[in-house]
Parts: sequence; C-alpha cells; structure tokens
Amino acid sequence: MNRRRLLQISIVGALSAQGNLPLLAASKKSGKGGLTWGGDNRFVEPAAIEPITGFLPEFSPLKVGAMNREFSANYRLVRQYGQAGGLANNFDCGSLELAFSGNTCKTSETRLKRDGMHNTVRIEHEFRGEYNTAKNWSLESTVVDRPESRLVESGSWDGKSMTVRSNSWTNSYPTGKLLIARHSLLPLLASGKLKKAPLQFDLLEECALRRDQTIRYAGKIEIPIAGGTAILDSYAHTGYGSVPTHYLVDEAGRVQLITMQTVNWALGKLT
Repeated sequence: MNRRRLLQISIVGALSAQGNLPLLAASKKSGKGGLTWGGDNRFVEPAAIEPITGFLPEFSPLKVGAMNREFSANYRLVRQYGQAGGLANNFDCGSLELAFSGNTCKTSETRLKRDGMHNTVRIEHEFRGEYNTAKNWSLESTVVDRPESRLVESGSWDGKSMTVRSNSWTNSYPTGKLLIARHSLLPLLASGKLKKAPLQFDLLEECALRRDQTIRYAGKIEIPIAGGTAILDSYAHTGYGSVPTHYLVDEAGRVQLITMQTVNWALGKLT
C-alpha cells in the first residue's frame, strides 16, 4: 500500500464514520468497484521505506540493546529531498537523543540547516500508566547563536484536558482519548502489545495537540540494507494534523527506522 493510499483510507474512513464525507474525498472507482488513488509511489514499494531508499544501502540495523523502560537511544535524522536515479535523495541533517528512566523521558533533537543555522529542541516529560500517557512536560527550543529565539513552554494533562503554559499565556485544550507523547510510543512498540489491536489516542507533539490518532500493525516487510535484506514489523500511524508515519521494528522490539516522508529517523546507538 502506498503512502497516498494509506492517508486516503485514514481520512475517508474517519469522515465516513462521522457521516461527513466531503466531495473532495470521493475517489474514482475501479472496474471491480475498488477505490483507486493517485497512481503508484514516486519511488518504490513498500510505502514504509519510500522516503529513505537512497539511505538504506548504507544502513545496518543494530543487533544489541533493548527498548524497555530504562534505555538510551540515538537516531540519525535522514532528510529526503527529491529523487535521483529512481531513489530518494537522502542526507543527514541532525540527530535525536532519547533517555528513558523510570516514568521520565528526556529528548534532545538537533536539526542542521543548509544556511548554517542549528535548531535544538529539548523536552522532558513524565508519563504514567500502561500506555505511557502524558502527565507533565517542559520544552526549550533555541537556535544556535540566536538567544532571542529561545522558547520555553510547559504543560500537563489531567485526563480530560491538556494545559500549556509560557511566560505570557496559558491555554487549555480538551482531549477525547489517551494523550501520549510521540516518543513515548517507542516502548509501546517494543513491547509488542500494539500488534494485538490498533491504538487510538491523542498525540502530544512537543506542546501541540494532534487529536484522533491511530497506530496499527501493518505486517512484516522485507527491506534492503547494507549487505543484504532485513525483515521488520511495520506499524502505520495516521491521524488529523499528522504526517503518515511508519515505525519499523525488529524481532527484539528495537525501533530501527521511523519514516515521515521528508524527515526520517534511523537508529544509530542503543544502550
């Protein structure tokens, strides 16, 4: 299934359930009565690796470490910008460091820009319960050598609404489902519990709320890697306001790759 097809199914399914299917979401029907959508992927099937086909020939999955409640991980930020020779044009432009300890996760994400500017976002959040639901969090965003760009926010969730605070304002937003921070999905994926049934939730992305998200198991896929191939479990994440995302997980529960079209992550270190 290609990425456009995945996004269409998510949108059409959700709107149909509400009885709000708009004209623009209607699709042409094939001769057999099935839906058709936008042709093939630009690069390759399966959709989960479409944005990183230029990077995969140099990628070697890690074979040590585990993603349980106590772990640290480092991911490479692999950008996708167009294509060359039928493959995605990929280049490294940053990193993501995560550290899980007890019920706390600390992350530091750095993005390197072509004009030499470096943006860093540091987040610490406390979670709770079986599904790592958000409790409290804080965020600091800075641009290197631009102190005037510093942004500091904090937030909390009481089970019914999330509250976000800065130095000059406070806003609250109602939630309808479990609120889970994006990086708190990693231990859930590692546990294998999301294989059993799709998880519906509201996403905490930095300090922003993305409502009505779903992550579901999409089966095993075989991908090319350095020196051969690898078989990984694929999970598909779709929802309102979110870029369709695939998580590729090995048999030991290590989340090896996260693909999000222009921004993708490849596991480089795990302890």
